[in-house]
Amino acid sequence: GDNAGAPSPYDFALGGAGSQALPLGSNGTPLREGQAVMIDMAGNYGVYCTDMTRTYSIGRLSDEAYRLHELSLEIHRQVMQKAAPGTSCADLYNESLRIVEEAGAGPYFMGTELQAQFVGHGLGLQINELPVLMGRSKDTLQPGMIIAFEPKFVLPHIGAVGIENTYLVTETGIENLTPAPEEIIDLTQR
Repeated sequence: GDNAGAPSPYDFALGGAGSQALPLGSNGTPLREGQAVMIDMAGNYGVYCTDMTRTYSIGRLSDEAYRLHELSLEIHRQVMQKAAPGTSCADLYNESLRIVEEAGAGPYFMGTELQAQFVGHGLGLQINELPVLMGRSKDTLQPGMIIAFEPKFVLPHIGAVGIENTYLVTETGIENLTPAPEEIIDLTQR
């Protein structure tokens, strides 16, 4: 719900009011029919991290929520198809932004009140590492890099939709390391 749009002390797409000790994440607000629930989770393989986000719903969401979730999937398909060694991280961000603007979804992209100015990040030993996929990045993708790509949208009164996957940059392109169902899963139907 609206907690997803609460600004974070970090440049994150989502914040969450959290508790008083940690101003980030869940705040204990009861879930209601028509709200999205976003779960951003880390995994480990030995000492290395993965980062994955999936979206769930409490009943049916608005048509706009499903449209924007599908737009997140489309951004993954189009932008990650262009990702390969030598690709500019700024170009990946700018291409994502172009798709968002063409779809008229700019006001909801990567937050509402405060919009994050990135669409992904490196990871490995830590969950957030360089490179950052942002407009002013000077970095390029290199073979062996691991990146998390997370085009997300926040809708007032509904919550956040979209996905995040972890990708390995190979010699010729990318490989998704977090293959899992990507559709919005209705928790009331389980």
